[in-house]
Amino acid sequence: MEIRDPRPDEHDRIGTELLRPGYREAEEREPEYCNLAEQARTTPGLDSWLDDDDRTILVAATDDGELVGSISGAVSPTPPIYDRPPVVYCDGLYVKPEYRREGVATDLLDRLVDWGRERGCGFFSLSVHVDNESATEFFEAYGMEQAYRSMRASI
Repeated sequence: MEIRDPRPDEHDRIGTELLRPGYREAEEREPEYCNLAEQARTTPGLDSWLDDDDRTILVAATDDGELVGSISGAVSPTPPIYDRPPVVYCDGLYVKPEYRREGVATDLLDRLVDWGRERGCGFFSLSVHVDNESATEFFEAYGMEQAYRSMRASI
């Protein structure tokens, strides 16, 4: 298994095989908040990650070139009132169901954390849906701990 930057010839496949299923899983879990735009339903693209030096998307691929997972993230600068380094935030992680529990997600997270360190980040964070117990257990086993509760309301 290789964790790497996407190749230009893979962009459409990544959108179709990894991003769209990940978006749909999120939408199924919370349809009002994760209501997909038509572009994400039909031709999800990588531009938002590839056009910004502080954002990334990485893929997991088998030796024969099958795309099995992806992770996206960004550097989140620290407000000037704090004396701490920036945070690398994971804003998306998806592994095809048939490859789950084989270490792919861990490898993707490790690479994103390394990417953040290379950019001077001192912390790693992400959000997990309150009902996603398997993801919560996975991230706790990875060494993460809950520090805040994210709350929201429709306005």
